[in-house]
Amino acid sequence: MRLLVAASCLLLMVGCVGPHSSGALWAQQNLEQELIIGRQTEAERLGKLHAYELALADESLASERMRLSSALQDCPGATRLNLQLSPGDRVRDSVRVRIGEDAPRHAAVAQLALADWGLRRAQAAGAAHFCDDARQALSGTSSVASNTSDVLAQFGSATVTRGVQTASVPSASALPANEADPAIAGLTLSNYALGYTDTVRARAPLPQYLAAVYGGVLLNVDPPPSLNIWVPSDQAFTPESAVDLLAPVYPQGEPDAIYTALQPKQ
Repeated sequence: MRLLVAASCLLLMVGCVGPHSSGALWAQQNLEQELIIGRQTEAERLGKLHAYELALADESLASERMRLSSALQDCPGATRLNLQLSPGDRVRDSVRVRIGEDAPRHAAVAQLALADWGLRRAQAAGAAHFCDDARQALSGTSSVASNTSDVLAQFGSATVTRGVQTASVPSASALPANEADPAIAGLTLSNYALGYTDTVRARAPLPQYLAAVYGGVLLNVDPPPSLNIWVPSDQAFTPESAVDLLAPVYPQGEPDAIYTALQPKQ
């Protein structure tokens, strides 16, 4: 609702700005616009605002797709890059907030996030097969195994806060029963990212992700489980290798979220 109110204010502000040099014509045009808005029902106004939000989301999706497609033309590249958080994390988060429960667009966001992870893995490791994985994800042709066991449920919970000195840390019992619901997680993400709240306790990996991408300090962090079983025995266990396997079966979030939760404590 806060997003709709903010967007409504934005539209009204835009509607009040015109080419002042047109004089009476400018005044007449704005009067007509105000009369049209005044005759709309609440549902019609909300529908227009939602359509506006979807249009902005589609622009962001197209921009992200173009960025990744361009980078994949020279993948893995001649220069090795350290694996870091993606600049697309915030962009895709904003899309998730705007699109609500739009399933096709959520699927598009998940494809971009997975392609982004594969691209960065390739650039860091110099392994071309990660490039292939990224291209398949971007084209929507990657195959994903079904998630038969909720591995992320074993990650426990954590608290992220921007104000350690004044934070009132919620207890584990304060977590809502359905706080693992993607809609609840999305609301928590948007509230923290937009600054409506400065302290969140939630199931991992969300708090770790919020701290890494939007700033904050982690408190009362449950230790992550041993995930060696997810990695083939002929490979050394690393957070990166765990994300390679877990990210495709958890498309509702960013691979960087799992990655930050598996990082060793400093």
